[in-house]
Amino acid sequence: MKKIFGLIIAVLFLTQISNASVIDTNRVFGVTIDGINKLSNTVTSLKNLHYKPTTRIVFDEWVAATQYVTAVNQIHPVSFIMGELLDSYYMKQYNLTQYTDRTNEYVNQFGSSVDIWEIGNEVNGEWCGTISDVVAKINAAYNIVIAKHLKTELTVYYNKGCCNKNNEMFYWINKNISASMRTGLDYVLISYYEDDCNGLQPNWKQVFDSLHTLFPNSKIGFGECGTSTASKKASYMRRYYTMNVTTPKYIGGYFWWYYRQDCTPYTKALWDTINTVMQAVPKFQANDIEDNNGILNNDNSMNKYSLENNFPNPFNPSTSINFNIPVDGFVKLKVYDMAGREVATLVNEVRVAGSYSVEFNASNLTSGVYFYKLTSGNFSATKKMLLIK
Repeated sequence: MKKIFGLIIAVLFLTQISNASVIDTNRVFGVTIDGINKLSNTVTSLKNLHYKPTTRIVFDEWVAATQYVTAVNQIHPVSFIMGELLDSYYMKQYNLTQYTDRTNEYVNQFGSSVDIWEIGNEVNGEWCGTISDVVAKINAAYNIVIAKHLKTELTVYYNKGCCNKNNEMFYWINKNISASMRTGLDYVLISYYEDDCNGLQPNWKQVFDSLHTLFPNSKIGFGECGTSTASKKASYMRRYYTMNVTTPKYIGGYFWWYYRQDCTPYTKALWDTINTVMQAVPKFQANDIEDNNGILNNDNSMNKYSLENNFPNPFNPSTSINFNIPVDGFVKLKVYDMAGREVATLVNEVRVAGSYSVEFNASNLTSGVYFYKLTSGNFSATKKMLLIK
C-alpha cells in the first residue's frame, strides 16, 4: 500500500512538473504578431527560424476567442505561444466585468495551448485608465489563470523620465502589485520603445537587477521592443536580441512587435537579420537545465533528432532512455540532479546515425527528480524523470 501511495503521489508530482515547465527555457526567443491575416506566411516564417520561438499573439479587442482557433492550432506546432489577453491601448475600454469575462472566455477556449498568459500589458501606462481599475483587472485575470494551473506573465512599461511619478515603472510596481503576485508570477517582462523616450538606452543590468529583487521567483526579460523607423530596425534587432544581461532568471524575450510586418514572408531581409541575431545570443551553459517539453536550445533544421521520455517513469532503480540521431557525430547523454550536478554519463562518444536505447541504473542514487540531457552537433534536449525508492 505504501508503494502504491508513493506512485500516486509521484504521478501527481510529474503532472505538476509537466504543467509548470512547458516553456521554462533559459533563453526565450520572442516575436509578436498583431494580426492573423496571411496566416500561412506567418507559420512558415516561424517554422524556419533557427531556434523555436515564442510567439505573442495579440488577441484583438472585442473579438471572440473562437476567431483565433485556427491561428493557435497552426502556430503551436512550430512555436510556443504567449497570449496577450488585451493590448494596453484598449484596456481602458473594458470595465472589470468585461475584462474578467474576456479572460475566462480565452482561457477556457485555449487553456494550455497557450503556454504563457499575459494577464496585463504595459499595465503602468498612463493610457490604461485609472490605476485602481487596472489593478483590479490584472488581479482578476491572474486569479483566473492560476486557478487553471497555467503560466502567468505581466508586462510593465519602462518609462523613467518619460512619465508622471505615479506611472513610473518601479514606483507603480511598489505601490500596486500585491505580495502574492510578486512571488507568484511566472514571468515579468519589460516593454520598451526607444522612440517613446528620446532614444534613452538605460543600464539594463541595473534595471533587471531591481526587477529581480521585486519579483524573485519570476523569469524576467523584455516583453516588447521595436521601432517603426525602417532604417533603424536591423540595428535595433541586433542590439536587443544579443544583449548580454547577467541578472538571475533573465531569459531574453524581446518579442519584436513588428514581426508580422517585417519578417513575413520569411524571404524578407529582416527575417534573415532576426534569424541571425537569435543565433548570436550568449550560449546555454552546461548547468542550465530546465525542461521545455524535452527541448532546450531547439534547432528546427535538425528536426530528426529526438529524445524520448524515459520508460518506466517513475522508476526504481532502472529505466530506459531512447534517442535518435540523423547523422554521425559525437553524442553526449548525461544525467543531472536538481542542483545541476552531473551524476552519470551514459554516452560520451561518436555514434553513427540511428536510434539507440540506453539503460540508466540509479541504484546508487537517492529518490528525487533527475534530468537527462542529450547533445549532438547543434542539438540539445533535456527531460525530467522521477526516481522513487
